[in-house]
Amino acid sequence: MKKLIFSFIIAVLAMPSLTLATNPPNECDDVLPTPVVSATENNDSITLSWQEIDHDDLNGYKVVISKEDETPVYPSNGYLKWITNAGVISQEVDNSSSYRNGDFGSYLEEGEDYYFSITAVYGCGEKIAGNVIHLSYPGNSNDEDDDTDDDDEDDDTSNTAPPVPVVSVSSSSEGVLVSWEKIDDDRFNGYKVVASKSNSKPKYPNDGYLKYITNDDTTSYLINNSSAYRNGDFGSYFKNTEKYYFSITALYSTGKVAGNAILSDYDGPTHDNVDPKPHVDPLVDMHNKAKLLKNSELGDILAELKELRSIIREQENEIKYLRSLMSDMHELTQGVKDTLNQFITYGVDANTQKLGEGERAAVIHSYKSAFNKLPETEDEVADAIKIANGRWPSKTNEVAEARGKKEFKTIYLRDANMNNPNDNAAVTVMTYGLRQKAENRNLDSEREGIKTFKYIYGSTPDSTEDWNIMQAITYSGATR
Repeated sequence: MKKLIFSFIIAVLAMPSLTLATNPPNECDDVLPTPVVSATENNDSITLSWQEIDHDDLNGYKVVISKEDETPVYPSNGYLKWITNAGVISQEVDNSSSYRNGDFGSYLEEGEDYYFSITAVYGCGEKIAGNVIHLSYPGNSNDEDDDTDDDDEDDDTSNTAPPVPVVSVSSSSEGVLVSWEKIDDDRFNGYKVVASKSNSKPKYPNDGYLKYITNDDTTSYLINNSSAYRNGDFGSYFKNTEKYYFSITALYSTGKVAGNAILSDYDGPTHDNVDPKPHVDPLVDMHNKAKLLKNSELGDILAELKELRSIIREQENEIKYLRSLMSDMHELTQGVKDTLNQFITYGVDANTQKLGEGERAAVIHSYKSAFNKLPETEDEVADAIKIANGRWPSKTNEVAEARGKKEFKTIYLRDANMNNPNDNAAVTVMTYGLRQKAENRNLDSEREGIKTFKYIYGSTPDSTEDWNIMQAITYSGATR
């Protein structure tokens, strides 16, 4: 029996995306923030991370390394990377880029110790060095001679124009195949497939779009009326033998850039204009959303949520939530990491979107607590989505449910009767962390639930597991 159960929503403030100062130097009239740096050792690289600095006079960050100086700072010790986007708060050190003006040459040596830091560069002329991390470099050495210039801007793309998509089109009875050259740019957020009947230079958002693609490796899309066009000038579907202008708009963190447009006949399949989104069973829809995430079809989810992709938000949530979730787990594939991070960052439907990033991360934590692993397969991701929507997961765990029954006895001073719907609900919420829809929450009841939790356990709820217990107390209907 599938039941809808309610849970507490954790309030989380999203980090703002900042625009860095580019004003000429002026007097430093206050105490400037110091970077707080941490590091993660990977198999063949080091990832430096730092807390985002919210200051109007910040111009950027310099990634600084030294072999001999225990307190490296830019410019005295040179730099590896010049970052002018305040939302970028991590940098992988892997010898893919040469070092400038350091005391060890252009590249790091495998097994050698170095001092790593971040220098914050301010518009008033001040350069503030953060704390220093002393680590041995685990990656491969690079003996390549590098002819490096000293241009501070050549390793950062934020001050250059983003690439313009180069588009080509071929038409057949199968539809119109729109192809484009792959874009390799740190600011890239996705592609929009665009068409127009009357505008010879169509672009998103003015001319709507057909498909939102977030995978930068995708370089073609077949237009065949399998999906409805959104907000165009010709209706929802293409008509056979008629001409359209086809193009691609590239989405960047700095803006949108339309590619060249090509006029071509549409000779593909027709459509009878029936609503392309018939009613789908909610559980089937949750599984479909899991499939989209696993297949790197984030664009389809974002289109439904009416959101655009934000690489900055994904980077922030990877640091803020995902790393701690993964800290004691086996190594995950990059595809699984992306799936989990995208779920945490955006959600997959209207309800999970409303939960917020912190609560979606708590869903993954609850899954991990219940199954001693993170959701990796399509079915496991679907179960996580079910939990976020207050639904029983398809997979269960007797050991975890035994823990839930033990907590039940602590609260209600009796064994749980799993044939009683209220007792069953209490155990299930505590075990799997089922969430509630925001519109069904009762904050007054939750306050009473917190009081009851404190009376029983001697403290207010702190962990995700504690909040799950509080929800069972508040909403399950179980009694002593």
